Amino acid sequence: MISFKLSELAVFGNYLLKGNDLEISSVSTDSRACRDALFVALIGERFDAHDFIEKAIENGAVAVLASRKLPEQIENRVAVVYCDDTQRAFGICGYLVRRKFKGTVASLTGSCGKTTVKEFTNSILLENGSSMCTEGNFNNDIGVPKTLLRLDNSFRFAVIEQGASHLFDNAHTCEFVKADTALINNIGGAHIEGFGSFDGIYRGKSQIIDDVLSRGGMAAVPSDDDYYRRWESDYKASIRDGRLVSFGSHDFDLVQYMNVKTSKDGLDFTLRADTKTFDVHMNVLGEHNAKNAAAACALALISGADVNTLASGLNRASTLKGRLSLKKMSNYCVIDDAYNASFNAVIAAIDTLSSLDGHRVLVFGDMGELGSEAESLHAKVGEYAKGRIDELLCLGKLTQYTVNAFDGSSKHFNLHEDLIQYAQNLIKMQEYTSFLVKGSHSMHMDKVSEALTCCEE
Repeated sequence: MISFKLSELAVFGNYLLKGNDLEISSVSTDSRACRDALFVALIGERFDAHDFIEKAIENGAVAVLASRKLPEQIENRVAVVYCDDTQRAFGICGYLVRRKFKGTVASLTGSCGKTTVKEFTNSILLENGSSMCTEGNFNNDIGVPKTLLRLDNSFRFAVIEQGASHLFDNAHTCEFVKADTALINNIGGAHIEGFGSFDGIYRGKSQIIDDVLSRGGMAAVPSDDDYYRRWESDYKASIRDGRLVSFGSHDFDLVQYMNVKTSKDGLDFTLRADTKTFDVHMNVLGEHNAKNAAAACALALISGADVNTLASGLNRASTLKGRLSLKKMSNYCVIDDAYNASFNAVIAAIDTLSSLDGHRVLVFGDMGELGSEAESLHAKVGEYAKGRIDELLCLGKLTQYTVNAFDGSSKHFNLHEDLIQYAQNLIKMQEYTSFLVKGSHSMHMDKVSEALTCCEE
């Protein structure tokens, strides 16, 4: 981490510093792991870390960031910075590190596929120098500052994933990220409840390119998205100046993908980037990952990557646990895509499953945060799955609409255990079965994935 002084934090945030001005080289929100660190007393729905300040000091914290008056005996032991909102002040800590970072910061958002594109982009950038990226999906107003606090000037690049479930979430994290380049992967049916509408999703996601373009940076958007024409209209000047580019399946894209072939052995496709065309093989599943790869290439290119490193960077990329990871057994396979689910991601998962061998079974749990669109989008999943898969096994109240719309071999379960038992029996009845497990994180569909991959003796 690049260090900053408590006085810098106090001045930037208009906060009150009590005690000695210290050079801070570590920031922690965990009272159990804060030796020589600034401890930030965050307040959540079910906790208030102000209650753990004394424990943090016992564990070695040298300073405290607090939003309420602390006892004098604490002020006498460590330096204290008083603020009105510790969560926002935590973001400012991240920004104080980011503004001293000398490398290039690339940011991305989207309704689905963000984490995959982030990993692909980082893999490409590693071919061009040292690079770091968001760990896992630490992409909210707590996760983004944590990522920024990992920056140091040994890195040439940093890839920051910015998630959003409400209209101004991206605007808030942009305030701290101050990215040099940005990308929107897609606009889809995720977090409709928080954004209010698809128009709200468009406006919320577009905040990330507004921020970058306002400071003279470059950004990229998907030409195959339903909202591309709107970006063309809203950002005419930036497109004309070459500061807003696109990726997709069109000749006018900065990065174009084509000739996509997918199987259980991986993904093959052709990419054209600028004037260079090359073939790519990736050990990942799903035709949609060709688009994710094009997105990663576009973000890497506008961030300074050499076009000749794109193929090698993609070849070394791999999938994450819970995201279309394939596990092969003797007479069946399980595609674990249980980490989360948006409508677009479920449709892509069905396409992936439809390309596999044997009896194709979608194990599907409710999608969350869809608001007034929840029932219709779950029904659309069932309609889309018709003729593409052989059997549908569902969990959750909303997937009953999926079962009703599927009009094929399907079953609805109330308990994970009952679904697992049925699936295990199904394996014995079929010559070969391909399962794909998908659902929102809250549905704990990973229980199904784990049970199916552990049941073979």
